[in-house]
Amino acid sequence: MKTTINCTQLTAALSSMHGLECLQKWLERCTNANIEPHLVGGCLRDAALFVSKPQIDLDFIIQPFEKTKMATQYLSDLFDSHFFPLDEERSIYRIHTGALQCDINGMRGKEIIDDIFQRDFSMNSLYVPLSEFLHYAPLNAAQIPVIDLFQGYSDLIHKNIRAHNPATFQEDPLRILRAYRIASQIEGTIDPATYQLMIDSKQDLHQCAQERIREEFIKIASHEKSHHYIFAMEEAGIFSQIFPFFEWFVEVDQCYTSWLQLKDHVKAGLYYLEGIFQRIHQGDFPYARELQSILKTPLAGDCTVEVSMKIAILLHDIGKPDTLRLMKDRLRFFEHENVGVKAAKEYLHSMHFSSKEVRFIADCIQWHMRPHNLSSVENLSKRAQYRFFRDTSPNSIPILLIALADAYATRMVPLQELPQYEDFIKNMLQYIFTPGIYQQTPLLDGHAIMAITGLSPGKQVGDLQKKILEEQGVGNITSKQEAEEWIKKN
Repeated sequence: MKTTINCTQLTAALSSMHGLECLQKWLERCTNANIEPHLVGGCLRDAALFVSKPQIDLDFIIQPFEKTKMATQYLSDLFDSHFFPLDEERSIYRIHTGALQCDINGMRGKEIIDDIFQRDFSMNSLYVPLSEFLHYAPLNAAQIPVIDLFQGYSDLIHKNIRAHNPATFQEDPLRILRAYRIASQIEGTIDPATYQLMIDSKQDLHQCAQERIREEFIKIASHEKSHHYIFAMEEAGIFSQIFPFFEWFVEVDQCYTSWLQLKDHVKAGLYYLEGIFQRIHQGDFPYARELQSILKTPLAGDCTVEVSMKIAILLHDIGKPDTLRLMKDRLRFFEHENVGVKAAKEYLHSMHFSSKEVRFIADCIQWHMRPHNLSSVENLSKRAQYRFFRDTSPNSIPILLIALADAYATRMVPLQELPQYEDFIKNMLQYIFTPGIYQQTPLLDGHAIMAITGLSPGKQVGDLQKKILEEQGVGNITSKQEAEEWIKKN
């Protein structure tokens, strides 16, 4: 069965980077080598739904299977890039160049229908021979004919995520997470029968490579309202397969039902944090423009500061079950942040998060209590502000925002109804963003200090530099001359 989809957005994006020209040359080389490429899957789905992404993802099926690597080398050469295997045995390769990523897959089975049947969901089973795509793209990109063997187009326009192959999750359990990821990207729903298949296969997620789980987890968390999908996964018993800590929380909650609901608190933390992000992106937060720049900073690949903060809020209290103490009719969790850092690092390393991501998330957990302690201080001094930013740098601002979300999740009130804490955050941001206040370079270097004091190189000189920085941070030293006078007096 054939249908037509609108690929205007896709072809325009490819044209802007000379992608259509490269694909045409690739097709000519493939044809001369008796290779037939087919365009398939997610790029056609996104094109039909006008989903815009910063990166173009193209998926190809190569026929015959044994020439997949040859075809990949051809395309890699045309893009002046390199390729690497995702699964050498199954002839799956990836090319990444700039804003374009191509996955090249050897055809499974004897006929193309055998391969298409093994695709994850019906909406990803649409395909078109590359020769036809390139023929129609310059003529009428709004009506490119594609082949639809499993009623994928109907599911696509209804945003119904349906597995046409009953064994799809047995063949690759990671597709369970992918269903939620696609749902988040297209705001779709999961077909009831498919949902039951996911429930039946959820235990098999442990078979998947941890780095593949991490990749899907990051993509789900990248949605501006990822809490909808994470909570749905948790309700289905799926999230605990990749994030075991909610099970830890439940054990505590069942023992202290009238005291604490730790799992609900952590879930609320994510909900409030995403609400704070929404305010920042809408400009409804102090220093919103500066914060937007920080949030979109990449840490590793497609994982930004904003996404990493969501993971940090989910992990920020995982040290509480092991540190719980009942003291004078109060539950106490002394040093829970230190215990939590250790558990979080073990988990993140096992999931193949990068060292940069691990350090960032560990910092957020380690210091998330510090703002709570400062927020209750009346007339907080500049020295206390300086020392907070000194100790928590370079992740001070994410830590402040996580602490704000944590405060809301403790009190369970609507956003903007914690005026004292919001004012504290505003004052801290004002301090750090006011030009000339917080500086990381002392006005006197080591040579100048030694010339004034007669000290030899060593720890004392470094300590004096740190003290000068602190006096600069509280406004007591504003010039090199004042720094010299301070050194002479101290």
